[in-house]
Amino acid sequence: MNFWGAAAAVTAVAVTLSGCAAGSSGGASGDGTGTITVWAQEGQAGEVQAAKDEVAAFNDSQSDVVAELTLIPQASYGQTLASTKADALPDVFEFDGETLGSLVYANKLMPLDGLVDEAVVDNQLPSIVAEGTYVDGSLYSVSQYDSGLALYGNRSMLEAAGITDTPTTVDDAWTVDEFEDAVVALGAKSPEGKGLDIKEQYQGTWPGYAFTPVVASAGQPLVKDGSADGALNDPAVVDALSRFATWREYVDPNADDKAFTGGRVGLSWVGHWTYNDYAAALGDDLVVIPLPDFGNGTKSGQGSHSWGIGSKSERSASAAKFLEFIMSDDSIGDITAANGAVPATQTAIAASELYAPGGPLALYTDQLALTCGADDPTPDCVTVPRTISPAWPVINSAFSEAFWAIYGGADAQEELDKAVKTIDQDYEDNAGYE
Repeated sequence: MNFWGAAAAVTAVAVTLSGCAAGSSGGASGDGTGTITVWAQEGQAGEVQAAKDEVAAFNDSQSDVVAELTLIPQASYGQTLASTKADALPDVFEFDGETLGSLVYANKLMPLDGLVDEAVVDNQLPSIVAEGTYVDGSLYSVSQYDSGLALYGNRSMLEAAGITDTPTTVDDAWTVDEFEDAVVALGAKSPEGKGLDIKEQYQGTWPGYAFTPVVASAGQPLVKDGSADGALNDPAVVDALSRFATWREYVDPNADDKAFTGGRVGLSWVGHWTYNDYAAALGDDLVVIPLPDFGNGTKSGQGSHSWGIGSKSERSASAAKFLEFIMSDDSIGDITAANGAVPATQTAIAASELYAPGGPLALYTDQLALTCGADDPTPDCVTVPRTISPAWPVINSAFSEAFWAIYGGADAQEELDKAVKTIDQDYEDNAGYE
């Protein structure tokens, strides 16, 4: 699994907006029987097979509802959802969680409150509930898995650089100064002077996922009360991103994606999806470290693919049964075994060798339990959802463009002010998306 596939989509596809408010009022329709249509993306082979197996298992588990699966190529999936009218969407469909705001605003999703069993919702991770809840307070999606960011460290390289006090919990994350000291010390031991990998080769809108935690750790959301002004261009954010840019001299460009596994750097700023490759390369030398604290506590990303019910479904009661089935531990275990993601329910986490307490990736679980949700980031919360708004594609693009410019040496204040202008103009052009 990688960032481009299932962890978190880099390129956001704007859903065609209707210029109206939130989605259908929902409620159960149909008698809980009959045939339902299901759409999923055709991406990673393991995930595709897991989706086919889940549909087959659901159909075999009972005789009231038959699910018919249609797979749509991943490359065109987002655009297909964007261009399909609400009344032509299936009963159930998968989508990237970052597009929830656009889908709800375009009246393409049905609220799940009172439709999906409350016990199923209560079993979801807090981060998943936060990602699936729109500004109207209604829940529109559930998910089988989530994602997260952290630092991976090479223990031997860290120790060789004199770094023996390596944090492993959110409570003892490195300060910015401590992190910088570690990067510089690693660079001093490297023949090429490099100590850090940030997956620079991902490019595009990778910053919208990977580096919004820097903004939140500086104490601000990307957008506050429908405006980026005073948030994204806050002095603390300007300072944090300016500081980040100074580390570029220690960053391996990583064109071959082997900076960390090849032993060229001792730290990698990335997500859970690289664990299998990293563990295979480093074995017991691999350590998982929270991202540095820029003053408002360590912060991380969250977000995944989600599942919802089409707003015009006439078989929503049957569709809800399908969602409840694929949120079972068995179904989640199958999909996360295929893609390596964080299981999205409390019970599936408890059964996971990787993510349960004491597991090698338990840090990701701990972080997701402390989601910031839609609120302003506080020192006590950790994971930050991508802004739950129809404006997210614009926010993502504007922030990412500003980040890469700053990282390349441009003035942080000027670049963030430009991003703010672009974002706020979009809100103004759409009457605040109200």
